Amino acid sequence: MRILIIHISNLSLRNFRNYQNLDINLPDKVTLLMGNNGQGKSNFLEAIYMLSVAKSYRGNTERDLITEGSVNGLSYSKIACDIQLQEKSTKLEIHYQCEPFDNKDGFVAQKFIKINGIPKRASDFVGNLNSVLFSVAELDLVFGTPSSRRRYLNILISQIDKIYLKNLLDFQKINSQRNSLLKLIREGNSQDNELSYWDSQSAKLATDLIIKRVEILENLSNLSNPIHKEMSNLKENMYCSYLPSTKEIYPMNPEKCFDFISSQLISNRSRDISAGTTSIGPHRDDFQIFINDLDSHRFSSRGQARTAVLALKFAEAEILKRSRNTTPILLLDDLLSELDLERREQILDMTTMFDQSIITTAEPEIISQSFKNQSNLLEINNGEISEKKT
Repeated sequence: MRILIIHISNLSLRNFRNYQNLDINLPDKVTLLMGNNGQGKSNFLEAIYMLSVAKSYRGNTERDLITEGSVNGLSYSKIACDIQLQEKSTKLEIHYQCEPFDNKDGFVAQKFIKINGIPKRASDFVGNLNSVLFSVAELDLVFGTPSSRRRYLNILISQIDKIYLKNLLDFQKINSQRNSLLKLIREGNSQDNELSYWDSQSAKLATDLIIKRVEILENLSNLSNPIHKEMSNLKENMYCSYLPSTKEIYPMNPEKCFDFISSQLISNRSRDISAGTTSIGPHRDDFQIFINDLDSHRFSSRGQARTAVLALKFAEAEILKRSRNTTPILLLDDLLSELDLERREQILDMTTMFDQSIITTAEPEIISQSFKNQSNLLEINNGEISEKKT
């Protein structure tokens, strides 16, 4: 299978975070973005990642994305890029428009998405540009809450499987409606038997989501282990395991999985009514990362966690490449300063295998001159980016 070359040729930001007006051309291969902390390096990578998944990885409100002070005139924010796939050019845009609204701010930020100037839904936008991001926040995959790991799987799978994304959105709606009904039953305004329809719909969608998640997690586990072993100098093995919200594991046969989830929803019905929320299902599931058979969430050091997440990220890139027939863009946010020399050189060498990599650093002196000579060098100062000569 021939892998097609894709890269961002131009990035344009208006009133985004600390960028008032940025228009920059980006070459393929490696770009080093250098600057002190607080100058906008992470914001730069965040913008690119948003053009992949149509939302921020930071979990902020959309209001926080708009440059401070620009909202007074009910302004807007724009993130846009041109991507080149072989000879074809595609323009991706995300706009945030501030509209008057009766709330404490006096306005609300509405999001508009376009592909080649044509308005699109977020579900149509996701997957046009694939990227893999490593930031300090990614350590939440080890140390964070189950919701951060569910979010990771959801974003990865949604980039390669439109059916999964549709099922996920449908499941979220069904689950919300079931929870509303649970509250009505608890308050004496509905009957238990009204749950049967929602249980059936929920179990069907949950089955599809869970089976796909387990499949992708198994691929991640198999691909990440040899990468992790190499990074740890053959000292450590790594694997991932799906952790269901039920006491028993899910059957992987679709019919048996559906029956199992249906029975669990019924057996947990009294508890769900009391709580007013659905206690089992993909919205409650988790996964674990094991290093040398120990749960990394409980037993790994920060260094071990970083290595495990890096291995996962490079495995994620391989899954995206195989599924989309293009190599994703690699985004590394201030990672290098926390690595020893050997690990740093190892990671930098791996970045050259990508069609486009963007690496940020506040310590350019720790990067070898030979690597800099192969890279496009940029300097950033308070949202202003300029070229730097080697």
